Amino acid sequence: MKIGMDTDYLKQVLIYICTALLSILLIFYLVYHLFNGFSAEIRTETAVEASAQDTLLLEGYLFRNETIIRSSLSGTVDYAVADGERVGVGSVLANVYATADDGSIRRRVMAIDEEIALLKASNISEGVVISDTSATDARIDSLLYAIRGDLMSGRYDYARRETDSLLVQLNKREIITGAVKNYNSRIETLNAERAGLTARLYGHSQQITSAESGYFFYGLDGYETAFNPAQLDKLTLDDFAQLCQAQPSTLPADAVGKLVRSYVWYFVVPIARTQLDGFDEGKTYSLTFPYNYDMKLTMTLERAVTEIEREDALLIFSCSTMPDGFSYLRVQNVKIERQVQSGLRVPAEAVRIIDGVTGVYVLHGGRVEFRRIVILLERDGDCIVSSDLTAEGDEIPYLQLHEEIITAGKELYDGKVLN
Repeated sequence: MKIGMDTDYLKQVLIYICTALLSILLIFYLVYHLFNGFSAEIRTETAVEASAQDTLLLEGYLFRNETIIRSSLSGTVDYAVADGERVGVGSVLANVYATADDGSIRRRVMAIDEEIALLKASNISEGVVISDTSATDARIDSLLYAIRGDLMSGRYDYARRETDSLLVQLNKREIITGAVKNYNSRIETLNAERAGLTARLYGHSQQITSAESGYFFYGLDGYETAFNPAQLDKLTLDDFAQLCQAQPSTLPADAVGKLVRSYVWYFVVPIARTQLDGFDEGKTYSLTFPYNYDMKLTMTLERAVTEIEREDALLIFSCSTMPDGFSYLRVQNVKIERQVQSGLRVPAEAVRIIDGVTGVYVLHGGRVEFRRIVILLERDGDCIVSSDLTAEGDEIPYLQLHEEIITAGKELYDGKVLN
């Protein structure tokens, strides 16, 4: 009898526990679905004013009016002017010595000139106080990665230029940290060594003078006649492709340098046709050259070359300055800053195309309404859209400042009423 009573009691307890668990599960189920049922159906974001500047990393080709300067003697060249220096008619450019020297003097003089140029670029102007190395360290890291990438892809000319930039940054860091004050004493020592070397030259000599005014450069690459600005007015996409595939001309053995007769030079940049938005002929743009110590130049877009049914295009920029220390490599990377676009910021996830019209849904007085937009720029998940457009007649209205853009929602359509 006692055992039977215990069994009934345990059954009642078990039933009670099971009932309680089921009740808890039922309550949880109801609360879960009620919570989701009454949760917000949409998310919105206010249309606010914004601006953005788009930067493209591209590759360009240098066009200049260049004439090769030659000598009647074969021997050691002692330059009388700096690389890239402006010269006038009759200026002495170099002295060529018909000497038995095997070229070691000339090679050493050229090495000295290169080191002097690097040290001058490394000096920090007096009065400029810099105590933080973070910017310099970041630049050093960037150059190291770039050099590694160039070496792996066989771009040795770029790697060499970046190595020079790396040396400049390392030298600047020495000044910032106080390890050295400047490099003036080293420059003086190198200049003295150079004077001693040139004094050892002997034999017959020829003085090379300039027949025209312009800018004198030591280096030659064999493309002096190929990349001539005279052809830019009629340059086609196929013409440019042939230029890029052409092999350099054989340089004459008696060449000592080249004269650039005009201070105006051109930079031609291949670009996809879809990237032409934001580029207008006759306007100026900021171009940054990574392999020239990130030098930034203001250049004018002279012409955009496009052809029917072609997806490629060309941008022809001109520059009317010859900056000191700029390396006029025939081919080099460039960062181009397109025009600053100002308007309203719209999340890219909110953009929709309805019946061929690009726009967004907005929440207006408890109703969903469609607004047209004109996208000026898209980057980093956001769009900059025009803010000064007004619809006429029965046209779909344009998005306006401070309207609530719907960024997430289900079964949206124009005119839908939300409770």
